[in-house]
Formats: sequence, C-alpha cells, structure tokens
Amino acid sequence: MQYINNYNKITEKLNALGSWTYEEIIGIKYDIDIDYEDNYTTTLDLFFFLSVIKTKQRFKLRVRYHNVSELSLRKVTNLYLTDSLIIHDKKELGWDSNQRYHVHDDSGYGENDGYNFINFYCSSMEAISLEEF
Repeated sequence: MQYINNYNKITEKLNALGSWTYEEIIGIKYDIDIDYEDNYTTTLDLFFFLSVIKTKQRFKLRVRYHNVSELSLRKVTNLYLTDSLIIHDKKELGWDSNQRYHVHDDSGYGENDGYNFINFYCSSMEAISLEEF
C-alpha cells in the first residue's frame, strides 16, 4: 500500500509465501498523549489477521495511524474484511494535513463505500510489525 510507511518491507515475508489475504481486524488500541502544554497526540493501532491462501498460515499485522480524528466504530463484534481498509488521500483537495487520509472499511462490492464499521481520518500511517499468529 503506497500510503503506509514500511508496508512493503513488512509484507515481503508474506509475498514470498504466495498469495495472502486480509481476514479481519483482531485488535484495536487507541492512545491519547498529552504533553506539558496540553497538546494532544492521538494514535490508533489496528491489528489485522492475515492468512496465506495456499497454506492457511496465519499472521498478525500491526499498523499505526497517527493524529487520528473523528474515529467511529460501529457494531464492534467482528470486523471482517474483504481486503485492506480503503484509504483516500485528501491532500489534493486541500484538506488539513492532520486529516490528510480518510480511512474506512469496504463492503466488498468494489464501490469503495464501506459498511461503516470503522471510519477515521489521520495524518500518516506506518506498518509496525508482522508476526506469526
């Protein structure tokens, strides 16, 4: 994914094993840090369950989203995915850099619409780790 720092580096191991797919989001960690001047910094870590199609080998991918705003979660029982989350880059539209990316889930019908189970804005994203599950 071109917008996520370190994504290709992290997923090289998966690519070497063959085709793989996102299954669901298996963890959510939201943090708010406040500095001595009462400035807020928010981060959201999402943990994705991935599987290699041929071998059914399973992995956990951790992605961190920085300066998260307008986070909404709906019906958080299971967050199944048909693919990764959809990312819209709003930079060309002149949006504030803190809300450069609009991130949400997809309904699976190829319309970039989403079920609205998860929806938020952020300034940047990075792949943190990939572990066998």
